[in-house]
Order: sequence, then structure tokens, then C-alpha cells
Amino acid sequence: MHSSGIGWGGFLIWRKIFMAKVASMGTPFQFGSLNLSLKLDGKALVNIEKRLGKSAMSLFMNADGGMKLPPVNEIMIVLKGANQKHGVKDSEMVKAFQEYLDDGNSPMDLFLALSDLFNDAGFFNSKGTSKAKKVEAEEITLDAEPMDQDENSL
Repeated sequence: MHSSGIGWGGFLIWRKIFMAKVASMGTPFQFGSLNLSLKLDGKALVNIEKRLGKSAMSLFMNADGGMKLPPVNEIMIVLKGANQKHGVKDSEMVKAFQEYLDDGNSPMDLFLALSDLFNDAGFFNSKGTSKAKKVEAEEITLDAEPMDQDENSL
């Protein structure tokens, strides 16, 4: 008898490749009717900070160095910037936020999701376990750039 499958070894290789691909896509986050895939990588962080006009860590600290809760619009800017599924508009984020609240969630729940995102990216890890990787950069500038009207509406 001849089997037309890939075999156990082939399956294990496929599974390893598939799981690595899934991990690189981001963490799923249900935000109202939007299914976001969140990953706070270097490119996302640069773009988020350009849009916020400040350091991402300043979201959590006040001028005296104490802890603070960031405004909801800034949390949504981070979520949108970390989303690996492109094409989500600011207006869709605002609508999804209302749906998120209507589903029984609170702004504090959203803050906790933001904290998890930063934690997963290694921001709160004092041991520095992230490993340096060679990254091929697209043509990105570090200067603030004018954005579409919809991009600046949060």
C-alpha cells in the first residue's frame, strides 16, 4: 500500500514552520468587532513614537517618575501601531472601542492589554532576555512625517 501523506517527519517540520509563522504574526486580541494581531517590534515602536511625539515608556510615567494610566486615545494609537493586520482606520478603532466597552470591558481592561503587550515585547524585563537579530529595514525615516487625516484623528 502506498500512502499519499507527507509522513510523520514531514508533519513535524511543517508544524515547526507553521508555529514559528504564527508566533511571528502577533498575539490575537479581540477589540470590539476587530480581530487584531498585536506585536510590538522595532518598526512598530518607531512608528508609534513618531505618532505619539514621545517615548513609548512615557505612557506609563508622569513628570515626577511615578506611574500613570495613559489616555485611551494613546492606548489605541499603540494598539493600532502594533497591529500586524494592516488597513485598520482610526474611525474603525474608535467604533471598536465603543463595542469593547459595550461588551462589558473597561478602560482598565484595555490598559492591562497594553501592559501585556509591552511585557511580551520585553519592556519590563530587567534581565534583558531579548536576543539581537539582524533585521532588514525598509526605507523608514526617523523624522516626523505628515500623515493622512484619518491617521491623525485619534
